[in-house]
Amino acid sequence: MGIFLIVLSIILVIVLVFKGVPIFYSAVISSLFCLVTAALFTGAGVDLGTAGYVINGMTGAENSYVGGLGSYFTTNFCIFVLGAIFGKLFDNSGAADAIAEAIVQRMGAKAVIPAILLVGWVLTYGGVSVFVAFFAMYPLMLSLFKEADIPRRLLPLFYFAGAGTSSGWFPGSPQAHNLLPATALNVSPSSWLLPGIFFAIIEMIIVVGFVFWYTGRCKKNGEHYELTEADRKVIAEKEAKDASKRPSWMISVIPMVVLIAALNIVKLAVPVALLVGILAAVICFFKSFELNKFWGMMSDGAMSGVSSLFNTAAIVGFGSVVQAVPAYASLCGLLVGAVSNPIVASVITVGGLAGVTGSGTGGIGLAMPVVIENFIGDVITNPNHVNLEALARCTSIAALTLDSLPHCGLVVSVISYTNNDHKSSYLPCSVVFCVAPIITVALMLLFIVATGQTYIM
Repeated sequence: MGIFLIVLSIILVIVLVFKGVPIFYSAVISSLFCLVTAALFTGAGVDLGTAGYVINGMTGAENSYVGGLGSYFTTNFCIFVLGAIFGKLFDNSGAADAIAEAIVQRMGAKAVIPAILLVGWVLTYGGVSVFVAFFAMYPLMLSLFKEADIPRRLLPLFYFAGAGTSSGWFPGSPQAHNLLPATALNVSPSSWLLPGIFFAIIEMIIVVGFVFWYTGRCKKNGEHYELTEADRKVIAEKEAKDASKRPSWMISVIPMVVLIAALNIVKLAVPVALLVGILAAVICFFKSFELNKFWGMMSDGAMSGVSSLFNTAAIVGFGSVVQAVPAYASLCGLLVGAVSNPIVASVITVGGLAGVTGSGTGGIGLAMPVVIENFIGDVITNPNHVNLEALARCTSIAALTLDSLPHCGLVVSVISYTNNDHKSSYLPCSVVFCVAPIITVALMLLFIVATGQTYIM
């Protein structure tokens, strides 16, 4: 009965988020449901009474909603906030635009599909957040779609195919999906390098091949680009921007290179590497900023990171409540008993929780403590000799499998902003950000099991 109630709580949070209820309120309502039903139907908290059990479960010092939210917020503050500031510097200076246009110009208008996908991949692998990269790319995508006569319902597909796939988990990526597992497992962000690159190429082949095929299919069916009034406004605003102060593309990529090198070659701690990247961006783009608006821009970047972090922490708080109810131990026992391989269990757990929360980072935050406790014991001594580098890489891609189900905030935002709807745009998107990574991670797991890389001695 208790496990059934936990499943109901998880279903409730999915339904609420899908219906448009803000993530914080969805998490709080679902947490209350989980605690109340556990107290009423499983006898949990008999010593405190139903009211006392619920209050303690929401606000107590340990294993409570507030405790889980606060712990995740504190632990990951630097990654989210500093990463958001780094992306804001690229957006405000026009550096993201400069990189995007340089790639398109060099590849030519006839190579619209690979050009757009490459722009999204480069920006996000370079450390620009998926939200910032979208707004930098959108006007450019409209112009290219118009020129190539590609149906505008494919705008979300093209964006996610480039910015929402392997760039988040590729070895060395400064995106949170790569940094969080590496930090939790105490390994390098570029761990499991060669296999990681190999499987990333496989995913790219699947994604690019599908986008080419689906675009051609739409054109054969007689679909064309239709310029809307909103599109004209976006294009006009882009053309009205003063590009004279914008840094060149060669200058624009320097902070990206510095950040990636600081993480993976110098091997600085993640917050320090992000600070180095921010400093490099400020120096390189200094002439492009309006000095009287500089600190306002920095504040906006920080607050954007705080907002993103809080939304993720809100879901992790719900996870803490689930972990506090008695049936959770039975649920973990079922998982551990059914899947003894720690890497396979981690992939299933992270992917499933990412789907529940609509957030890859939320899935990582909920799942990693379970995986470490049940399969690893301690990441420093690693008494079970688990291959932590392979585990980190697989966990990173697992977070980018089911995180983009229809209720995902980024998916809803991109489809809505491009004036499309789920009915016309979501299905092809799901192939590139759900099906392709699931196929890739399944191949990774087969490789690990077949080659005996689950454990190291």
